[in-house]
Amino acid sequence: MTFTELLSDVYAEVNLAASPAASEVTRIKKYLNEGMRVVLGEPGMSRLADSDLIFTVASVAAQARYTVPEAVARIIAMSERTNDRTLTAMTLGEYRRREPDPASMSGTPTHYVPFGRTAAAAQPSGLEIMFVKSTAAGDTTQTAYLEGIDNNGVTRTSSVTLTGATAVQISSNDGLIQITDFYLSAVGAGTVTLHEDSGSGAQLASITIGSLRPRYFGFYLWPTPTAAVNYLIDYRREITDLVNNTDEPPLPTDYHYILSAYARMRYFEKTDDSRYGIAKAAFNNGLSRLKYATQTGADELPVMGRNRVTGHSRLGGFYPADTWG
Repeated sequence: MTFTELLSDVYAEVNLAASPAASEVTRIKKYLNEGMRVVLGEPGMSRLADSDLIFTVASVAAQARYTVPEAVARIIAMSERTNDRTLTAMTLGEYRRREPDPASMSGTPTHYVPFGRTAAAAQPSGLEIMFVKSTAAGDTTQTAYLEGIDNNGVTRTSSVTLTGATAVQISSNDGLIQITDFYLSAVGAGTVTLHEDSGSGAQLASITIGSLRPRYFGFYLWPTPTAAVNYLIDYRREITDLVNNTDEPPLPTDYHYILSAYARMRYFEKTDDSRYGIAKAAFNNGLSRLKYATQTGADELPVMGRNRVTGHSRLGGFYPADTWG
C-alpha cells in the first residue's frame, strides 16, 4: 500500500471525510510514520531495514577513527578481503582498556569498535578556527550553528549567517578540540560544509541538501591500521519517513495493514474512543504474525515441547521412514 492508500484507509476506518482537515491529515501521517518505526524497532525486526549492498570504507595508515555517512544507522558486520578476515565487534570500554594510546599499537585490524552517532566525520586536528560555506551562492539567509569543546573543557556555541559559496568564520579564534553539534536554522539549497583553518581547509562535516545537520556513525579499528585496506560493511539502513504519495513502508506488502491499525489505535487513544482496544488488538495480532513470517524459516516446522533433534527415525520397521528436521 502506498502512503496515500494507507491514509485513505485510516480516514475511512476512523470515520473522517475523504479529505479531512489539514490538522487531522498531519496527525495521521505522524501516526503512520510512528507506527513504522515502532514495528522496525521491535527485537528482530531490524532485518527488514538491513542493507542488501555492502558499504566500503578505506582505512588509512596510522588512523584509528572512521565514520560512515547518514544512510548507515548501525553496523551489522565488517570484513575485508585483502587478508580475508571478518572483524569482531568490541565495546568501547574494552577498547579503552586494551588501547589507551591507539597510535602505540598498529597492525592488521581484527576488531571494530562502534562508538555511535557523531556530529563530525573528522574532529579538529588541533585548536583550529572553523569556517562554513555552501555550494549554492543563494544560501545567504540560513544561520549555521556550531557547538564544541575547547582545550579547557568548556562548551562553546557560535553562529554565523551563511554567505553562499564564500567561506565565513564561525568559531572564535581560540579554536575547538571537539565538535559536538553542527546545524542550520533552515535547509539550504546547496550542501553546507564545515572546514578547519580556512574555506579550503580539511572538511570536518557536511550537511546534505534537505537536511539540517550531519549524521555520522563512527567506529575505531583495532589495532590501528598500518596500510590502506577496503573494509566491507553490512549495515542497517537509516529509515526515512513516508512523505510522498507513492512512498511505501519497508514491510512485506501483506502486512502494510499493521501501520493502519497502529494509526487507528493512536487516533482512538487521542480521541478517547471506545474502539481503542479493538485497534490495539489488531495491531498486536498483526505484529505477532509479521514477526513469525519474517523470523521463521520456510522449512521450519513448529513442534510443542522439546526441540526435535536432526537425525533418522528410530521407531522401527513398523513405522514409515522418516527424517527428523
